[in-house]
Amino acid sequence: MSKIGGVFMLKRQSWFWAILLISIGLLTIGPAPTANAAASVSQLSRQQGLLIDLGRHPMTEPDLKQVIRAAAARKVNYLVLHLSDNEHLSFQSKYLGNRASKTVLSQAALRRLVTYSNARHVQLVPDVDVPSHAGAILRQLKKKRPKTYRAVKLDRETLNYTHRQTNTVVKAIYRELDRTFKHQRHHAFILGADEVPGNTAAYHTLTTFINDLSRYQNQQGYTTVIWNDSILKRELPRLSKNIVVNYWSQSGNHSETRSLKDRKTMRASVPNLVKAKRKIVNANSYAAYYQLKYIGNQRHDDYFINYLKNRYRPNLFNEIDKHGQNQNRTLERGVKTNGTLVCLWGHDSKHISTKQIVNFIQRLTIPK
Repeated sequence: MSKIGGVFMLKRQSWFWAILLISIGLLTIGPAPTANAAASVSQLSRQQGLLIDLGRHPMTEPDLKQVIRAAAARKVNYLVLHLSDNEHLSFQSKYLGNRASKTVLSQAALRRLVTYSNARHVQLVPDVDVPSHAGAILRQLKKKRPKTYRAVKLDRETLNYTHRQTNTVVKAIYRELDRTFKHQRHHAFILGADEVPGNTAAYHTLTTFINDLSRYQNQQGYTTVIWNDSILKRELPRLSKNIVVNYWSQSGNHSETRSLKDRKTMRASVPNLVKAKRKIVNANSYAAYYQLKYIGNQRHDDYFINYLKNRYRPNLFNEIDKHGQNQNRTLERGVKTNGTLVCLWGHDSKHISTKQIVNFIQRLTIPK
C-alpha cells in the first residue's frame, strides 16, 4: 500500500489506465464522531492484529523474532507480514527466481518464524498484495520470465488483472507461501486488492480475479482477506462471501470534492458490508495506521498511542458522510467487527532501527 504523508497514512489512486482497462475488461473476462444507521451483525471473534511493512522496511529473521516477542507481550493475536510492495520483495520464491539474503527471507527462514511465532501463540499472516503494489514482483518477473512479464504487466506497479495468465502467476507465488505458513492452528492470507487502477467495467473483471484467487486459497485451507477501497457497491453481491474485509477508508484518503462524491456513490460502505453479511476488520486509516518514519517523534508517538488506547473503538470507521466529507471517526452503532488491525507502514523509514520499532510496539494497546 502507498502510505505517504501526514502522521497517519494517505493513499493514492491512479486512474491512468482507466480507458485501457475498459477495453481490456470488456474483451477478456478532528470533529466528534458521526453516527450512521447500521444493522447489527452477530457477535464475531474480536481479534487484535498488527501489520509490519517488510515491503518498504525490510527486516532480518532476528529482527522479526524481536517483533514477534513484542507482539506476543502485547497480547496480539496475529501478526501480518506485508511481504512485498513496489519497493522490495522480502521473500525468496523459486518461481520468481530471486535469491535469499538477510532481508529476502528464504522459505526455510519463514518456516522458522512460523515455529517461533506458534510457540508464542501469535498467528503469522502472509500479505502479498495483488494486482497493485506489485512493482517488486514485476521487476523480478522481468529478469526471470520476460515473456510472462510482458503478458501480465499492466503498468510498472500493477499486474494485469484482466489477463488469465496473471492468475496463474499469482497462484504459483501463493502456492510456495501456502506450504510455508500452513503449520499453524489458523490460516489466513491477505490478497490485497487495494488501490487498483480501473473503472466500473474493469472492476467487474477485478471481482472475478479476486474471487478466483480466493477460491484457490480457500481450497488450500486459508481464510482470505482483502482491503475495502476497491469494492464497488454494484460488485459486492458478486464478491465471494468467504472473503474478510479489512476496512481502512471509503475515501481512500482522497480530499477532492468530486472524488469524494464519486466514492460515496460507488464504493461500498460499512453499512453496505454489514447488510451483505460480510466480516469486517477495522483498519481505520486515521486511528490504526502509523508510519514507521515517525517513530521517535514523541509528540506523534504519544498522540497515536493515546488515541488508539483511549478514544478509538472497533466500530469507529473512516467513511464519507452524507455531506460528502471524509470522516475519520464515523461511529457505526451496533456493528460487531472481527477486531482491529494496526498497521505500521514503512515508507522512508530506513533510519528507524528495530529497537525503536520494538519499543513502540511495547507501548501499544489495541482495543478488543
